[in-house]
Amino acid sequence: MLVLVVMFVLFRFGIRPPAPWSVVTLYMTIVLIAVLVYVSSDSDSWRSFLAPIRSTLVDDSKRPIRFALMVLIPLVVGYYAYSQAAARIEAPAELRAIHPAPPASISFKGKTLDVQGLDNPLRKDAANFRKHVAEGAVIYIKNCVYCHGDNLDGAGHFSHAFNPPPANFTDPGTIAMLQEAYLFWRIAKGGPGLPKESKPWNSVMPAWEDRLSAEDIWKVIMYLYDATGYQPRRWESHAAAPHPQVVEARRGGSFPLAFLVAPVGRVLAPPTEAQQPGDPAQGKIIYEKKCVLCHGEKGDADSPAAPQLDPKPRDFTKGKYKVRTSASGQPPTDSDLFGVISDGMPGTSMPAWKVLSEKDRWNLVAYVKSFAGGAFKEPPKAAALPKEVAASKESVARGKEMFEAIECNKCHGNAGRADGPSAPELKDDWGNPLRPANLTKPWLFRGGGSRLQVATRLVTGLMGTPMPSFIDSVEKPEDIWHVANYVRSLGPDRPDYATFMPVRAVAGEIPDDPAAPFWAQQPPANFSLAGQVIVDPRNFNPSIDGVTVRAVYSEAEIAFHLTWDDPTASKPDPKAKTFADQIALEFPATAGKEGERPYVLMGDGSDPVSLLLWTSDGGVGEATASGIGKIVPKMADAVKATGKAVFADGQYRLVIKRPRGSKDPNELAFPVGRFLSVAFMAWDGGAGETESRMSFSSWYYLRLEEPASARPYVIPPLVALLTVGLELLVVRGARRGAQGEQGGN
Repeated sequence: MLVLVVMFVLFRFGIRPPAPWSVVTLYMTIVLIAVLVYVSSDSDSWRSFLAPIRSTLVDDSKRPIRFALMVLIPLVVGYYAYSQAAARIEAPAELRAIHPAPPASISFKGKTLDVQGLDNPLRKDAANFRKHVAEGAVIYIKNCVYCHGDNLDGAGHFSHAFNPPPANFTDPGTIAMLQEAYLFWRIAKGGPGLPKESKPWNSVMPAWEDRLSAEDIWKVIMYLYDATGYQPRRWESHAAAPHPQVVEARRGGSFPLAFLVAPVGRVLAPPTEAQQPGDPAQGKIIYEKKCVLCHGEKGDADSPAAPQLDPKPRDFTKGKYKVRTSASGQPPTDSDLFGVISDGMPGTSMPAWKVLSEKDRWNLVAYVKSFAGGAFKEPPKAAALPKEVAASKESVARGKEMFEAIECNKCHGNAGRADGPSAPELKDDWGNPLRPANLTKPWLFRGGGSRLQVATRLVTGLMGTPMPSFIDSVEKPEDIWHVANYVRSLGPDRPDYATFMPVRAVAGEIPDDPAAPFWAQQPPANFSLAGQVIVDPRNFNPSIDGVTVRAVYSEAEIAFHLTWDDPTASKPDPKAKTFADQIALEFPATAGKEGERPYVLMGDGSDPVSLLLWTSDGGVGEATASGIGKIVPKMADAVKATGKAVFADGQYRLVIKRPRGSKDPNELAFPVGRFLSVAFMAWDGGAGETESRMSFSSWYYLRLEEPASARPYVIPPLVALLTVGLELLVVRGARRGAQGEQGGN
């Protein structure tokens, strides 16, 4: 028994990530069989094993234990039966080869390349090695950083929207195991080029051969290996190891090359608590390794990445910083700069740089300050926060009153969704358009979403932006805390993203009014969206970053209720350069091929998709697509879907209804009990999003649940009663056997 308990604890809690119950049950069955085989290896051990069991069944002195077990075992078995009968349906496991065998050859821009034995031709040019690596870094920052991240760790600012997540190149289980030819194949062909053994992989990795030349791809590969510190596997070798790194001085060119030589993720050191004096000279070395591609060589944000980023990278030469604990108009403290470097800026392309040692981060602080030395001549004065006021119903009500009194709603909107009347006109001190924060999403607040951090921003303001300090605008100093409490009441701490969308069965007519109370009673599923940065024109800064879906079905139809934030209700207007707002649900066009999903960006010529579309100027429609820009709308009676949308306070709510079945096998259908694939796309026409400028999601599963039954409440009691009956039979048989043995003696 002890062995079984120990092994159960090990299998259930010792495996990370947690093993599914089906796997735990299988392992425990194997352990039980092994124990039984061991104890039955000879007659003496078998009798020793059975002795305590038999004693519990027949001895009158063990009656309390026997009674407790006869109660406990049926309860446990009944609970297990209930857990199986009422089990929550989850998306099926997807088994696939992560590193499938490459093909013998590929076609690249009309030429046939033999993958087997293919070497990187640029490595033969040793004299220009650093130049190739530097150019590869620029290509990476313009195309790859959004998913794979500045640290090459797969944690780019779009990565949370994708499943599976982008590759972590610093993991020794990725590029360290592979030849450069393998990476060339994967980069060139992307997700669409994966073989069948890797499906359904759902990879959003594009086929970069449409955008990059062969030389560009080889340069990116050189940068990946150089930055991570790994050597590529050679065709004649079987292992990869980090190669030594030497910090080089700059050799000229428009960007320094020293930033290319330190291995990402390999400079961690135990943190210290006390503030350390930074060394600007050492900070310059780190800056040129990690920061120059966004903030520029001179710290003025004139960089390869800047044109694609919104908000723009910080211009350090002005000495103006948003996130501070210093008084309004004052430069930040060293601790403020250290905090931003360490924690990053949520909602922007600035990552957390805790991958660097604490000493390196303090050195960076010292060097960054040198770009605007005049601003830091005098120590900044700390902002004085009023005495804290705890969150309460009364405080939130007062905060709402002051929110309107000091006109926060003019920028942030009445409901805090960044849809105020002044929002379209906002610009920073550099003349760049500026979006106000969506206050319902505190996880994206630049300086953090805690009550203290929000109150601090209200007191200090955001230097370089139209957001002033409000300490002199509120009626009483404590109103700062009331406003902070109100702001934090507008949204959850973190988004609860779904991985699966259940569709509930309902009886009767499904309401098409998005505001009907019926929809508030349905469970929501939140899905993250990311910008489309693959096909021109690309969308590096999507306006819509998520959609909430509720879905139900009846005997005849299925309905989707979608909610998403959009600052404006837009219609096409050539003068204003705005387009229609749109949203789409995407499904594989071919039924029964859920295991081989089309490429998520509207499929391709060999594997198209079906779309349920809504546009602000045309309503609900249907279409098929074989790639971005290759949409064929359905016309007249071919459109089976209907719907209705409402817009209020920076938010759309939409209901799309459609018949569930069709006599045509090529038509979209929604059978009960099957796992079906779905993805989402959205366009904010007011932000200039149209066609390929959109946000999109990965593929997810949806499933029409079987109508509710009484099984979870009928089967467990029957199983428990049956278990009690079996227990009584076992005890009766054991006692009769014991009596027979006593009579024989």
